[in-house]
Amino acid sequence: MKRFLFLLIFIVVNLDAKKFDKLEFKGDGIDFFMGTFSSSSLYKVIGKPYPPFYTPWRKDPIFYDNDVKNYEEVIQEYFHSHGFYKAKISSTIKEDKIVINIAKNDPIKIKEIKVHPTKGLAKYLPFQIGSIFTTDGFKESKNILERKLLEEGYPRYFLDAKAYVDVDLYEVKIDYNVDKNESVTLGETSIEGRGDVKEEIINEAITYKKGELYDISELEKTYDNIYEYGIYDYILVEPKLDFNGSVVPVHIKLKMGDTKFIKNSFGYNTDTGPRGSLSWVDKNFFGNMKVFDVGFKISNLGYKAYNTFYNPRIILPYAGKITFKNEINYHLTKYDSYTEKGIVNRVTFSKKAFGLEHYFGLLTELSKIESKINDTAKDSGNYFINSLFYRLLIDKRDSMVDAKKGYYASLYLEKSDEVLGSDLNYLKALLELRYIKSYYKNRLTFGLKTRLGSINSDVPTFKRFYTGGSFTNRGYDFRELGLKDSEGVPLGGVSLIDILSEVRYEVFSKFTAVAFYDTSMLSLKPDNFSDSFYDSFGFGMRYLTPIGPFRLDFGFPIKDDGWTFHISIGQVF
Repeated sequence: MKRFLFLLIFIVVNLDAKKFDKLEFKGDGIDFFMGTFSSSSLYKVIGKPYPPFYTPWRKDPIFYDNDVKNYEEVIQEYFHSHGFYKAKISSTIKEDKIVINIAKNDPIKIKEIKVHPTKGLAKYLPFQIGSIFTTDGFKESKNILERKLLEEGYPRYFLDAKAYVDVDLYEVKIDYNVDKNESVTLGETSIEGRGDVKEEIINEAITYKKGELYDISELEKTYDNIYEYGIYDYILVEPKLDFNGSVVPVHIKLKMGDTKFIKNSFGYNTDTGPRGSLSWVDKNFFGNMKVFDVGFKISNLGYKAYNTFYNPRIILPYAGKITFKNEINYHLTKYDSYTEKGIVNRVTFSKKAFGLEHYFGLLTELSKIESKINDTAKDSGNYFINSLFYRLLIDKRDSMVDAKKGYYASLYLEKSDEVLGSDLNYLKALLELRYIKSYYKNRLTFGLKTRLGSINSDVPTFKRFYTGGSFTNRGYDFRELGLKDSEGVPLGGVSLIDILSEVRYEVFSKFTAVAFYDTSMLSLKPDNFSDSFYDSFGFGMRYLTPIGPFRLDFGFPIKDDGWTFHISIGQVF
């Protein structure tokens, strides 16, 4: 009945309301393009945002004259929350539109800040005397102080924060009353519900130590490390703060999830076209988080049937803990330059040491190659290759799929030799470097990516470097950059330079505009890095999805005619 009455009142009130297709914001309080007080932000404040241009199916908002007073009140509140207590909001209704006039006037500023009795915490505040006072900034300051107390050993703190706003004097005084209470150190850790996983494996995920000061960040890291194991449905890392005394025990409670499951995926990108996969996975194969994965993948390039076994913890004399991984697959892959059919087995051992990740092992390949390059038909045939490989990796990015800051470095070496029973002799090296930096609260991001590749001898087409595509030089289609034969088939190369640069700007929430410049060199001569470069530029967009940024790039080669576009998930950097 109440809902019916509310609906009836709403209909009656709006019977005489005049509707408008346009509402305009005017005055010195409006940011020109983007920002806190831009028109796009204010439309959101009144609950009438315009749909993004990439959603043409959504309709523009409608405005009613009897809602104008509510718009004024909401905007007035919004400006107050950002420190503009003298803002004047008025409105004019014209024949074809509603105009809301905004005079921002002077902001209110912080006159005094007191933090007592612990003055050392004042340095963490996000503002200082003379800063504009904002409601969000004040709330953030309390969160920052609470966080610092939790990181510095004082989980039993008391914090009382008050902001005194004097509209007559037009100033704000802020008072923080902090009582740290007794510092706390961490005691024994008990573990419950680990299942058929050895206790020492769980202990390896624990980043804090007994006797250290309480630090909430270390407890969170421990939680994240256990979560990354991927086998527990429930994880609780709980310090017993109700325990009497300054030493508190920690209880870790776990509940094993279903570790055996069928996994499938479907996707599309312009490099491989539509693709799909189906696999059966056991993430705790005979206990201790060993992984067994068997499956099938298919795309426009071909198919692959594969099996992977991974043991995350093997203890060896002198070497200590290492991991072991064996990957075997049978595949058929069709590139523009050649078709490859064969069996590949890669045995990898890895170890973290000196802050770096080290991977080394044996790669065995039995391949049948059909070359499509006119003057290298001799490359067609059967090949058996045994090669030793080593990879050095350091990854300090803040995200693997949407990095805003950090750096990444990878060096890969592969040595094939007749001594190992191989049909080919070569040394292959590939160095990759990435650097990402963001500004203005991560809204503006710069990225740089460099790949340097070298093979010390001429090798058949299937062992060469190729470049061009959505993750390399974006002015060219997948593996299409460089010299070609008389039929336009790419030749690849044995010396490679790829340099990719990009700037991204977050225009709207989840939507980012991009501009990039890429340049590449690909030579058929070993150790030759002086051939001509292929440059390209372009623009694109990113839209944040639950699985990573949806990416669309348009690239324009400078040396060659035409243009290309790329669709993918995940950033280039």
